[in-house]
Amino acid sequence: MNRIKRKFFFLIERMEISRKERITIVMLSLMLIMISGYTFITHPAVNYDPEQYRELEEIFAERSRTLQAEKDEILARYLPAVSETEIDEKAETRNKDFDSQDVEILSEEVESDVETININSATREELQQLPGIGPAYADRIIEWRDENGPFTSSGQLLDIRGIGERRLEQLLPYIRL
Repeated sequence: MNRIKRKFFFLIERMEISRKERITIVMLSLMLIMISGYTFITHPAVNYDPEQYRELEEIFAERSRTLQAEKDEILARYLPAVSETEIDEKAETRNKDFDSQDVEILSEEVESDVETININSATREELQQLPGIGPAYADRIIEWRDENGPFTSSGQLLDIRGIGERRLEQLLPYIRL
């Protein structure tokens, strides 16, 4: 025990703290310990009425419902109503592999005045008439066609860098094999 006191004394001496500063530090430490102990021992009483909070929660819930209804009303003006069956149909369409029969079915749905382009024989300029196809995509389509031969299904367009499912869906009404 004496060793600990001696080491503590020399530590304080090395820090060059004056006697007044030591007394101040000790007093502040004791006050901090006393306040912490008092707070720990005496738990302050909860100073609220649970009934009042229930009323506030009801008001909050009502305002939340009102705001959600307003938000839905605004969204209904700008977004078309989509039923769950339409969403399921779109998901199935995205998940299945597209083949030439799908292209024929979709091309029949497109109005008759829309001209379809045969991607197996189209030139660079003709391919650029397709929505979302610029010179780079047209070159990639022709390059793929030269390397692999004619397209046997429209799903093979997914092999071309930059053409994903969304772009393929946009192209389907306008292409034929």
